[in-house]
Amino acid sequence: MKNKLEWKFLQVFGDKASSDNVSDEDIISAVSFDKTGRCLGLGDRAGRLIIFEIPQSGKKKEYQYLTELQSHTREFDFLKSNDIEEKINQMQWLRSQGKNMYVLTTNDKTVKLWKVSEKNVTKVVKPSGKELAMPKLQTIESGLIPSVRKVFPNLHNYHINSLTAAQNEEFVLTSDDLKVYLWSIEQPHKAFVAVDLKPENLDELSEVITSSTFHPIYDNQFLYTTSKGIIKLCDMRKSGICDNTAQTIAEPEDPAKKNFFTEIVTSISDACFSRNGKYIFSRDFLTVKIWDVAMTNKPVTTVQVFEPLKSKLCDLYENECIFDKFSIQSTPGSDQFITGNFNSTFHLIDRLGESNQQYELNFNKRTIVKQIPPKYFENLGSTYDFNRKVQKLSACQSQNIIALACLNCLYFYQATP
Repeated sequence: MKNKLEWKFLQVFGDKASSDNVSDEDIISAVSFDKTGRCLGLGDRAGRLIIFEIPQSGKKKEYQYLTELQSHTREFDFLKSNDIEEKINQMQWLRSQGKNMYVLTTNDKTVKLWKVSEKNVTKVVKPSGKELAMPKLQTIESGLIPSVRKVFPNLHNYHINSLTAAQNEEFVLTSDDLKVYLWSIEQPHKAFVAVDLKPENLDELSEVITSSTFHPIYDNQFLYTTSKGIIKLCDMRKSGICDNTAQTIAEPEDPAKKNFFTEIVTSISDACFSRNGKYIFSRDFLTVKIWDVAMTNKPVTTVQVFEPLKSKLCDLYENECIFDKFSIQSTPGSDQFITGNFNSTFHLIDRLGESNQQYELNFNKRTIVKQIPPKYFENLGSTYDFNRKVQKLSACQSQNIIALACLNCLYFYQATP
């Protein structure tokens, strides 16, 4: 492996006072970098899309607020007689074209493609003096104008849990509990069902889809994960409908270790490919499994993210935190991955599982990190905060920068060799 990077605190948006009294609508529900790392977007439970950017001019390379828009609003589904929340579940940037930015967002039911373009306000300036001259246009104000370019039909019967674009940006993959849809960005009214797990009798339903994502290099491959701890690797060159042709990646269950919590904690909350496409990182409640795509009979290694949580499973079940889902993403070098935890912490773990570093988010602009060795234990007392959870994060594809959300606060970390 390459030399390990040293990750350090870069900046934070938010403060302790606001996070101590945060309203539900201000909690961040989605975070995503664009491909260059110049822009970052976040979505919240109020349906707002907020964009930050690093100014191209200036010595200080820090993110600044750029603009925001109302991506989704609360709606009522008259067919099913229930509310559709405005909360943004997922977002995905597309490549910018000139000064136009494009970003996909989704709530529980509807995917939208937004265009954010720069618009200049000009006025005619007449030349002074007696000489004949043509009037000139002068820019007196410039601003960003958002507009909806596409609204995808509401085909999902269940809540959308994943949204990802293919590398060629011609297709979009979305998934809910029972189906994975493949969409054409140019013709979103045409959708193709790539996976359908819905049984004829819903009483026979034994597993649901928990996440999905495209391969970072090959546009014809994607994976989806299930509540049984199974990864399905799909190749659309074999078959457009991947229910029966997908490669199953899973570790056999040990009956001796099965207990009341097993089915809950083995459900995969998120999975991603390494940036080079050679590995798969899958996150369940307690562990991360690293899989080699070329050798899927067993995981390369299984990393216990934070073993002290095992002693708190009863408490976590009672307060329902055991059902929380944590994101996972690969760093650009494919040698490390990032995943979240409770108590304002996240973990940077190397691909071989040899180094598990826990970082503590803070408002003092310090880098607080400690090594978590195998079989680590500490007593999680009353000060351990299960409400300050780091569930949403994003790793830039082209730079060693990561962004993490905790409640209504946004943190940035940067790495140097």
